[in-house]
Amino acid sequence: MPNSLLTPENIAKLGATMVGADMNLGALVSRDLESEFHAGTGTSVKVRVPGAIAAQTKPVSDSTTPLVGGSIEEQFVLVKLTDHVYDSAILSEGDLDLEVTNFGVQVLMPQARAIQNYVERAVAATMSATPVTTGITYSKATPAKAFTQLRKQLRDNGVGTDTPLLAAVGSSVYGDLLDGPVGTFDESGTVRGFKVVESTRLAPNEIVGFVRNAFALVVRAPAVPDGAPYGASVKADNFALRHIRAYDPTVAADRSLVSAFVGVQGMPLAVDKEDGTVDLVENGGAVRILTS
Repeated sequence: MPNSLLTPENIAKLGATMVGADMNLGALVSRDLESEFHAGTGTSVKVRVPGAIAAQTKPVSDSTTPLVGGSIEEQFVLVKLTDHVYDSAILSEGDLDLEVTNFGVQVLMPQARAIQNYVERAVAATMSATPVTTGITYSKATPAKAFTQLRKQLRDNGVGTDTPLLAAVGSSVYGDLLDGPVGTFDESGTVRGFKVVESTRLAPNEIVGFVRNAFALVVRAPAVPDGAPYGASVKADNFALRHIRAYDPTVAADRSLVSAFVGVQGMPLAVDKEDGTVDLVENGGAVRILTS
């Protein structure tokens, strides 16, 4: 009797949830997700840049002057889906009747981790492609002072004071912060207003200070082919994924395939000029330094 819990949608949602749940760097960047990629739409995705419109004024007692109308002109940045990321696992006859919890632990979890590892590598590589900013000094004895300079550089680039600041750092830098003077981390666990995340995928001496929209992670779940008897494409909990299961009677084995189209790209900083226009500043939302 077929297991009613092992529906294509349930399995695909469980896999997507697993990928999105434990991301490190991937959880810090903006994400554009869709549950199904439609053939014929090309491999580039339009990521919207927020538009702007200027406020107008008129005297409080003025009841005759017509209101001035304006329009919001949004801009888009093309992000290319560069890779079809997948993991294909062969399942024996004994795997076919697993309950969904066991299937998730024994099959989906390793497959989801493989996809997740790719995403983390891609995000780290994109962060490390940010041009190095020179002129920021770093001291192992007082590492937080470099974050003060990072903060100023981002503000000078046009990052507003209402935008949360993030920082990804290598292992040596994080160690310096842990061993830094009392007060290096403030009461909220941040350094000079930066939420700091350690990543071993960055160089040990690397610091990338940024805002969420400085990098875009674009994911599209491929459509399930017409010839696939069991499959689903879904978006769930911060990731999009396709899952297909197919049985090969010649070897009495199933194949579990999870996959997604993925692109990661540095984005220009959208700076609202407060006159109805938005400037796009290349690499404005990220500052990268090497401490040695």
